[in-house]
Amino acid sequence: MLERNQFPLRPVLPGFAVAWVVIISGASVVLSLLFACVTPFVALAAVSAVILPRRMAVTAVLLAWLANQMVGYFVLGYPQTWDSYAWGLAIGIAAFASLAAALGMLRLTAGLSVTAVGAFMAGFVAYEGVLFAATAVLPSGEGAFSASVVANVLLINSLAAIGLICLHAGAAASRALVARQPGPALP
Repeated sequence: MLERNQFPLRPVLPGFAVAWVVIISGASVVLSLLFACVTPFVALAAVSAVILPRRMAVTAVLLAWLANQMVGYFVLGYPQTWDSYAWGLAIGIAAFASLAAALGMLRLTAGLSVTAVGAFMAGFVAYEGVLFAATAVLPSGEGAFSASVVANVLLINSLAAIGLICLHAGAAASRALVARQPGPALP
């Protein structure tokens, strides 16, 4: 099992962890504007799981989901109907399921790359699984879980995760927000 202090490129002080929560929440706003209904919550959850302490990762996912809902209803004009609200709640539950699955993968004894990819993939399966289960009680289009739609969601989440990791690596290289070398474990 990897200890949290073995992850490179992670925040080393609580103040920096807060900055990353703000960055991830801000990324949610931008990504919500770009992709509307395909905000890459899996990427946000997986990267949060790997680079933030657990409590801060939960906060980041919560704020990302809230920001997404605010953009959707106040900027993009999502319909104000019971099923729209229910789908918003289902997406929030799916985002937290993704985070829980990603955090669970941190217990692997594999190397960092395998663990990070495992966290992403476990998060994706959990996210899509929760949304698929929601179709049992919520209205959904026939093609909502077609292979092409799921592949598109996977692609968007993969690109977003790569972008967030590159942002994190760039911050580490410039010694902004993260340490060049891992420090003591955060709670």
